[in-house]
Amino acid sequence: MKLSVLPRVKLANLPTPLQELPNLTKALGGPRVFVKRDDMTGLAFGGNKTRKLEYLMADALRQGADYIVTGAGFHSNWCTQATAAARRLGMGAVLIKSGPEDGYDPEDYDGNHLLHFLMGAEIKVVRPENFQRVTEETMEELEAAGHRPYLLTAAGSTPLGVAGYMNAMLELASQAVELGIDIDYLVHATGSGGTQAGLVIGAKAFSTGIKVIGATTGGRPREEQIENVSKLIDESLKFFELDLEIDEDDVIVYDQYAGGGYGFITEGKAEAVKLAAETEGLFLDPVYTGTSMACLIGLCREGFFKPDDVVVFLHTGGPAALFPYKGPLKAYALGEAPPWIIPPWSPSAE
Repeated sequence: MKLSVLPRVKLANLPTPLQELPNLTKALGGPRVFVKRDDMTGLAFGGNKTRKLEYLMADALRQGADYIVTGAGFHSNWCTQATAAARRLGMGAVLIKSGPEDGYDPEDYDGNHLLHFLMGAEIKVVRPENFQRVTEETMEELEAAGHRPYLLTAAGSTPLGVAGYMNAMLELASQAVELGIDIDYLVHATGSGGTQAGLVIGAKAFSTGIKVIGATTGGRPREEQIENVSKLIDESLKFFELDLEIDEDDVIVYDQYAGGGYGFITEGKAEAVKLAAETEGLFLDPVYTGTSMACLIGLCREGFFKPDDVVVFLHTGGPAALFPYKGPLKAYALGEAPPWIIPPWSPSAE
């Protein structure tokens, strides 16, 4: 299976910009920092999932689907982009989202949850332990009603989804040549693993020499995430019939910047969000990009990078997720204690 012959539907505005961040570079004392603006892919509010959905939705169309069924966290960027892709292609959407209790429905609709509602997605909020059962029941119900649902699993982190970031690495390498720079590292948030798997495969396949660093978002500890990404890499290499030598040493993961769990707020994330905004007018969210920027900041302060290194920060999107965190972010900016650490919509909330 060759990447170039995979069915693909155009959803993203590509290539996304590669921009230098001189003020952030100065604030961090080096290395030279750039941002790859995958928040500007153009689907809904943009983000990394659009690249994956170009291949996944093409497969859904090929199968004659009229609905997509998928799910993730309550304020999921993935759910936003998947629903937007479905709507653009004339499909219905059912979202199974994890929350603190079955049927959780907050009084105030905010962030991505508001976007899901506005796009008309059917929303089912469940405890994580009920996620699989409700997903299977939803597929059966749609089929019984005469629909042809397409299940989008693992937030798009399948070999088809991985293709999106293999292409992204080729795009990035081309932009580096145009700018006359040699990229040493790429730092990004690693969650379901497809973005990191695609980047690592692309870096090797196109001989870029770029080391890919993933900062976990709290879903898995470091060793478990390395195993998860490595497994997905192996599956994708077989799927694409690629003969590449990639081992676990190529899968670099840091897990100390996520806090106690997925979506938990930390001082480091709040600092990262504030620093990017006040130095570059660049807006991050406290779940994904805030975590990966906290990682980049931490590695700079530890002296991990050399002063003349070129580091690309992958902005994976998700600005809508910024707003539900307004309370803790305001408290951090004012030097006050945050009103909460664990989001009230989290399954970990009491």
